Amino acid sequence: MKILFVTDFFYPHIGGVEKLFLTLSTHLVHNGHQVTYITWKYSKELPKTEKYEGIDIIRVSSFSRFFFSLVALPRIIKQARNSDIIHSSTYSSALGVRLASFFTGTKAIITVHEAWGKLWNELPFLSSITKFLFRNLEKVMLKLKFEKYISVSESTKEQLCILGIKPEKIEVIHNGIEDNFPKWEKPVGPFTFCYFGRAGISKGLDLLLPAFEALIKKHPDTRLTIIASPQSEKVFNFLKKSAQKGNLKDKVEIMSNLSRDNLFSEIVSSHCVVIPSYSEGFGFTAAEASAMGIPVISSGRGSLPEVVYGKVLTMEGQTTASLIIAMKKALDNDFYTIPEKKFTIDEFVKKHLILYLKMV
Repeated sequence: MKILFVTDFFYPHIGGVEKLFLTLSTHLVHNGHQVTYITWKYSKELPKTEKYEGIDIIRVSSFSRFFFSLVALPRIIKQARNSDIIHSSTYSSALGVRLASFFTGTKAIITVHEAWGKLWNELPFLSSITKFLFRNLEKVMLKLKFEKYISVSESTKEQLCILGIKPEKIEVIHNGIEDNFPKWEKPVGPFTFCYFGRAGISKGLDLLLPAFEALIKKHPDTRLTIIASPQSEKVFNFLKKSAQKGNLKDKVEIMSNLSRDNLFSEIVSSHCVVIPSYSEGFGFTAAEASAMGIPVISSGRGSLPEVVYGKVLTMEGQTTASLIIAMKKALDNDFYTIPEKKFTIDEFVKKHLILYLKMV
């Protein structure tokens, strides 16, 4: 098969979505399929075309990621005429891909990582106008009538149905994770909580630092490590400024852009991973922490109940007070245990291939 992928960010940009599509693309190539990837040329240093791991990458310059797929539309149409399937991802590439599908007749599918609906009104760090705009942008993107919608969890599928997508149009394919993570053993030293992942608006970071600040009043030896990619400058700056205030200054360490080995070395040296998200479409950090055997505090929102396993604590509500209670229980080792779950890359790739073949 000839498969065309179109997303705003791709290799060498670092992120969960980029990692997911790079894994899928490379495995498709290794299975004998032809893969072309059209993506945004977000840096002048990036080449316009490149062959990487057998993938033909075409990068198109645009003044904004949000308009990338429209600027790239002529190139997408040209490539789509010679492809069996176009595969996109929410949200900013969706319009260009749907238009290319309309003009060429090539079937298009879209992977939906998260669908927030009314949740937009709850999220911090956004103005009321921004919430309104993004909520309505989401509605528009989901009404573009793709052939199939790939949902990364049952939770996301449920939300898609609420937002008007017919269940028969939705295919649930859980993301696959690696199986070569280091294994956790309870470390010595002060009890250390760890957050790792994106510094995003939905990640509950507005709750984490106030909760930790309240916790250390009675547990001053406790520590917090935050390993966050600074993609959202506003949230990342909030973290850095908050960590320098009051009692937090010597007890919170913020890191970013770590190598894989250094990242997992830091994670397994902690006592508990904290995931206080307002929502998770799949929850890579939850799945990876569970696979390493690290105890997890989960908000219990979105897909997290589907993904976490091992030693787990679930917040009773999306509040600072609920997070404080969960963190105190973690200090007392008051976790409950959930049986192991598997999210393999082989199954992830296999289900995509089955879907592609059905559509072709």
